Amino acid sequence: MILIAKEMGQMMIRNNDELKLFEETLENCNTSVLVLTPEGDQYDLKNPAEHSLGIASMLRKDEYDEPELFATSREDEMKLIRYLCSVDRKSA
Repeated sequence: MILIAKEMGQMMIRNNDELKLFEETLENCNTSVLVLTPEGDQYDLKNPAEHSLGIASMLRKDEYDEPELFATSREDEMKLIRYLCSVDRKSA
């Protein structure tokens, strides 16, 4: 697994437009994209049964204990990094 963002604050999902763009990015990923919570829960955002729980854990505001995001392939890693860079540029 490849760590994409250690702190979800780096994900910068601040509004519905950014959430929609993140969802589109997830749809384009070919392998599992995992969220690991500080409590040890793991959610595969590509799995419909776990998707909502994973997104909810990402949006939870706790500056000290934020989830980590992992990609399971280099190709998906690059897609997620491009998302992060595009959102970061919009906020600058």
